[in-house]
Amino acid sequence: MKAFLKATLLALLFGSCLQAQEKKTINILSVNDMHASIEHFPKLAYIVDSIRQTDPELLVFSAGDNRTGNPLNDRYEDPSYPMTALMNAVGFNGSAIGNHEFDATVTGFRSQSNQSNFKYICANIDPNDTLKINVQPFKFFERNGVRIGVLGIIQRGTNGLPDTHPNNIKGIKFYPEEETIAKYKWMREQCDILILLTHCGFEADVEFAKKFPYFDLIIGGHSHTKLDKPEIHNGVLITQTENKLKYLSHTQIEVENHKVMNKTTHLVPVKKFNKSVPEIQAMVDKFSDNKELQRPVVTIDEDLTTFNELGYLLCDGLQKMTDADIAIQNFGGIRYGEFPKGTMTVNDLLRLDPFGNEAVMYELTGEELKSLLIDCRLHDEDRSPVISGAKYEITIDKKNPQKVKGLKLFQENGKPFDMKKRYKVVVNSYIASICDFPHEKDEKSLFKVCSDLLMEYLENQKHVNYKGKDTVKEIFR
Repeated sequence: MKAFLKATLLALLFGSCLQAQEKKTINILSVNDMHASIEHFPKLAYIVDSIRQTDPELLVFSAGDNRTGNPLNDRYEDPSYPMTALMNAVGFNGSAIGNHEFDATVTGFRSQSNQSNFKYICANIDPNDTLKINVQPFKFFERNGVRIGVLGIIQRGTNGLPDTHPNNIKGIKFYPEEETIAKYKWMREQCDILILLTHCGFEADVEFAKKFPYFDLIIGGHSHTKLDKPEIHNGVLITQTENKLKYLSHTQIEVENHKVMNKTTHLVPVKKFNKSVPEIQAMVDKFSDNKELQRPVVTIDEDLTTFNELGYLLCDGLQKMTDADIAIQNFGGIRYGEFPKGTMTVNDLLRLDPFGNEAVMYELTGEELKSLLIDCRLHDEDRSPVISGAKYEITIDKKNPQKVKGLKLFQENGKPFDMKKRYKVVVNSYIASICDFPHEKDEKSLFKVCSDLLMEYLENQKHVNYKGKDTVKEIFR
């Protein structure tokens, strides 16, 4: 880590020498999808402070999804206040809006956006003025005589809304991403450096670069992509740093006579630093003082190493606690993919399922169940849902992952599945809200939170073993 800081400081010194020759270097640090990883903020603060000592004009941005994933933050009395306080203390200059910013509903996001010392930047959102959300479409920064413009964009799913429960964003309109970006081409003439700050995913960012080559830099998030090396598409530099503050991106842009002459970026491994800022550590310690979240729930007998194993754990508890025949969990709702054998605490469980969704019960025939599984995959970014009480084999077009060629259902023991029988199928309320598939009987809310049901189930088990539990087989053909 000393070698990194030495290299960084040398680069900054080199940049200051260039300024004497009419060249100016703009330093930008960026992160994305932090998902409330407050435990890494003391190290993040040390890196930011080290660079800021040499370059007080440093800019720091987040590409969204600052919250959701840590109960210490998400279940705080004022939901997500710890992340807001820490981002303020570190000195962030701006953030995109991520889809998970709304997980505490509009009210929760309004509270945090209005407490932030930085601006949330998003152009394709139209919050009703009466909601009083502190968001602006773009922002200009002046650094050492260089003008930097930042335009923000949030992703929309197949339903035209960001990937959160639709009830969380009532009263807000969202507009098409590319159509919105095109309206702000005028910004190019108003600044020396133009940045697109997105929460749309790496593939979408590449498409933006192809269609809008007048941006100098795209700082992206949402897909949790780790870009180890500089990615330049159509002349546009794209950066993204995986998730949960494992890394940050350090971008340097050289400007001469108001024109960008050179730009580069590299990842910095935040978690590997062994130094931190004591004041920020004290804040984290205070936010982490929650004995209830440290309470043991169950013992995991063998290491769990896949999302499907952990997803099956979620499904199994939900199925048994609701007396359902089958339970389904959307893949995107499984928030981590490995867990070591040993004690699972309340905090661990709520990190695995942090959304507070309620259980919803369907009565479905085998054919209706097939339609639900396919529709859930389509609306969950082409990721196949996990299931308990049954298993399935899904055939996907290898050239077009959005196209499902076929799906076969089986009993969990591999025996044939009765396609005409009706089954009690339990899902979370997010699945019920995003899926639109043909079914004869209306679903019913059980008015019970899925994570509460799972906690009750696991507390009664004492020991569980889900190693090797995988009821989904994907075939690409």
